[in-house]
Amino acid sequence: MDVVSLSKNGIDNAVANLGTSLTDKQILTLNQFFDDIIICFDGDESGYKAALRAAENSIKEFKPEKNISFLFLPDKEDPDSYVNKNGKANFIDFTKQSKLSIHQFIFNHYKKKTKNNPSSLAIFEKKLRSIASTIKDDFIKKYVLEYFLEKIAELTPHSNQNKKKFFVKKTKSLDKTKNHFNESQSLTGVELKEFSLLYLVMNNLNLLQANRHLIENIKLFTEVNKKIFELIIGKLKSGEIITIEDLKLDSQLLEKINKFAPIKHILKNQADDDQKTIELLEDISRDLMNYDLEFRIQELESKFSVDMSETTFNELKELKKKQNLN
Repeated sequence: MDVVSLSKNGIDNAVANLGTSLTDKQILTLNQFFDDIIICFDGDESGYKAALRAAENSIKEFKPEKNISFLFLPDKEDPDSYVNKNGKANFIDFTKQSKLSIHQFIFNHYKKKTKNNPSSLAIFEKKLRSIASTIKDDFIKKYVLEYFLEKIAELTPHSNQNKKKFFVKKTKSLDKTKNHFNESQSLTGVELKEFSLLYLVMNNLNLLQANRHLIENIKLFTEVNKKIFELIIGKLKSGEIITIEDLKLDSQLLEKINKFAPIKHILKNQADDDQKTIELLEDISRDLMNYDLEFRIQELESKFSVDMSETTFNELKELKKKQNLN
């Protein structure tokens, strides 16, 4: 009824989870089709508990190009009752003013459970670190953790007075991190994945010259990244020992790859481990293949909605079968 009432009042793009909790599969489906997701449960205790479960599940799939927020209605209200009572304009205004980003919601929830003593604060920090560690995207994982730690530092100002110089440096570092994060918002998820691939390849040219088959069939989607990748493949095929300098890449492009490739944070701890490098390469290759499948599935779904042909349906079914295998 919540979705029906929202639709009747002119609020579209709403779906119901049809159950007591938001499942991992539903989260992945939402992420596949939408970049700005607002999760709204009933304004009672069970609704709040469901929202917390959804937040801790959803944050695992949090990505740089996605926004996930939570909306909490007044006590004993649900979307159905609220929108029918207050109308579309009020509901939208309330949403804009009251929604909380996923990391803010999680922080605020566990902060309320914290007492002002060392043991409680230690448990608080440990819990937030544990939640941040579940995020699959290494790039966003870093910034969510820094957000948590910065907010915790605000709760203990006296303990930082004797470390004032260090704390000032940390603040500058966080400002730099925020700027870096803002710059990354203009990049799509597939671009960041491609940057990781290029970074991994360029820093392991000798290894991949002997294992060229691992990357020859990888498909890239961004034109500039595609040209760089084709250049690297061509150089590797020559059989000559090459370095990054031999590629003669544009310095600004090289700087962008080095700056935004999320995988560089993993590689720092995996130096000289060829097997781990190959495993990372296979993971990236699989992610890019899945992106290609998702894109082709969306195209076929749009086509099928128009032509309703058996051929299109069978193609779609085969692609979804491949997607499930991956």
